[in-house]
This record gives sequence, structure tokens and C-alpha cells, in this order.
Amino acid sequence: MAERIKVGQIVKSHAGHDAGRIYVVVGIPAPAVVLVADGRDRGVGKPKKKNIRHISVLDSLDKGVAAKVTSGNKVTDEDIRAAINAWIGTGEQ
Repeated sequence: MAERIKVGQIVKSHAGHDAGRIYVVVGIPAPAVVLVADGRDRGVGKPKKKNIRHISVLDSLDKGVAAKVTSGNKVTDEDIRAAINAWIGTGEQ
């Protein structure tokens, strides 16, 4: 499953106190761990560490966030919120 997860991927937590929350992957520090942010409670300045077994990978990748991270540009909380809102707007929940 780890090979399916990419930076910029929209994911949903299905374990822990944040179950049901939508996040964007902002980093992959280890094969079984991702760093996620939602732009509100968890900003890009302090992303949440999640085990990949505790998230569901949704079929959406925000190319803007992915491009910023891979090019070394700063991703903002506004970028993360826009990615989540765009996904919500598609009605794919």
C-alpha cells in the first residue's frame, strides 16, 4: 500500500481520535508512516504522523501540492484547505 501513497494524496483517517477526518499527505518520512495536514487543526507547520494502516487512500491527488513539495516550494495551509475543498466539491466522499 505504501507505494500507492504519494505526496499530495487525499486520505481519510479511519483509526484514532481523528477518525473520519480528511487530510492531505505532505510528507513520507518512512515506508509505513506519512505526515498529513488539514490546513486547520493540523497545519503544514506541525503535520500529524499517521501509520499507513490507519488511513484510507482516496482516489485523488492534488497536483498543485505535489508539485510544490517536490520542487521545494513552501506549501501553505491555504493550499491544503483548497485541495480538500476541491475534493469535497467533487462529491467523492
